[in-house]
Amino acid sequence: MRVCWIILISILLFLPAYSSAGGGNYIIMRANVNPLYIEGESIFIQAFILVFKNNKPTDESATLHIKIQGLNVNYSYSEKTILRGGKRESIYLPALQEGHYKITLYAEKGTLKSRTFTFDFGVSKPPIPYAAEFSPGGGKFYFKSLKLTENGTIDPNYPFTLKFYSMQHGGGETLVRTITNVTELTMKIPESWRHGILIVEVIDKWGWKNSATMDLSSFSFTGIPLMYDYEYALREPFRSHHWKYIIASILIFLLIMFSLFVFIRWYNA
Repeated sequence: MRVCWIILISILLFLPAYSSAGGGNYIIMRANVNPLYIEGESIFIQAFILVFKNNKPTDESATLHIKIQGLNVNYSYSEKTILRGGKRESIYLPALQEGHYKITLYAEKGTLKSRTFTFDFGVSKPPIPYAAEFSPGGGKFYFKSLKLTENGTIDPNYPFTLKFYSMQHGGGETLVRTITNVTELTMKIPESWRHGILIVEVIDKWGWKNSATMDLSSFSFTGIPLMYDYEYALREPFRSHHWKYIIASILIFLLIMFSLFVFIRWYNA
């Protein structure tokens, strides 16, 4: 009798371990959450689930559990949504106010549950619109805030910071000037800057850098800065054709002068 009890206890202890190790049913999940969102706009995330049965992927759906908690703001939100298996899906969540948040995600189907994913992210004020450009030839730089008051004038409460960097071919960037509290500017570029590439970084009141080209879908809030290459004619592919352009320009000029000379002779004849 004692031997039977030992055998029975051994079987009971072995079965759970065997079932856990040999279980072929599970859920794989992936998620994309941006590190930064804009206040007042829907929170956009992406999720993908894959339900396995007997270690084989299926197209079965599962329930995605979503929970958002404020870390420095008083906020809590939860939602459940059905995701189709094997297909990345986009989920749009309510807009949030400025602050620091945490989002928790996991997928569930029956007794199966995926790993739990947790991300933190920030919500910031929207970037301030502006217009900026170099004049033809790069002699001047123009900047203007597009944030207007109710009267249609530039709002002085939303200034920008402009940082000018000089970059020589094959070298690094050197900060040559920083201008703060800017809403409108027309600046003549100093001759000493007109070598290599001049780079202008535009930073608004909320910290957005070069936000005119902002792309949150690529996990980026730093857009492409404005640049002007003062030595573009000395670089490829222009460099190898530089003399060709000069000779062609001279020939065209001579052709115009010859045509003008012939026309005058004909007109006076």
